[in-house]
Amino acid sequence: MKQLKIGFYYCFPTAAVLLIAFGCEWTKKETMELCTHSYALCTSARCVPQPGNPSKAICFCDVEEGGSMATTPCDRLQPSTDANGIRTVYSTFSFKQFVQGKRVLKCPGGTPWTWCLNKRCTVDPSDSTKAICICDVVRTAEDWITFGGECDSSTCKTAYWSGATLSDFNKGNVFMVRKLGLDQPPVKWCQIE
Repeated sequence: MKQLKIGFYYCFPTAAVLLIAFGCEWTKKETMELCTHSYALCTSARCVPQPGNPSKAICFCDVEEGGSMATTPCDRLQPSTDANGIRTVYSTFSFKQFVQGKRVLKCPGGTPWTWCLNKRCTVDPSDSTKAICICDVVRTAEDWITFGGECDSSTCKTAYWSGATLSDFNKGNVFMVRKLGLDQPPVKWCQIE
């Protein structure tokens, strides 16, 4: 397995209550790694709050194969299959959905979204191209982005899309462009009027 690292400050929640109340803080030095294996891609995932736990959401993600970015060592995010045949993958970031025509929707701070990076996911036994992930519900003062919502900004207030802060997204883009040897990121933005 190929592992590439650079340093950066990662948004690390110290407690779910603080995360929901105040959003993410740059509190812990972490590294970005380019991992190569099966992973859950949640960049456009539709999520719903988990019953009985408003700090978590259940997200419906795609299962992909290949290179993706994580902020946890790749060997901790290896896919696995248990004795009952249940497959586990982890949510990481890649540019794959831009090839599928997805665009980035920018949403205002204060609206709810979910943080899925490095989260453990269960592959759907009836559809191996889909996974269900438990992600953190977040509200930040900073604007955030998602590949979901089909460029409809009204969904920023009503849906719990998987997303990232604009600053985290930009750092991920810089990392992926460099590690994949691209001239520029393949990012396509929604044209909101």
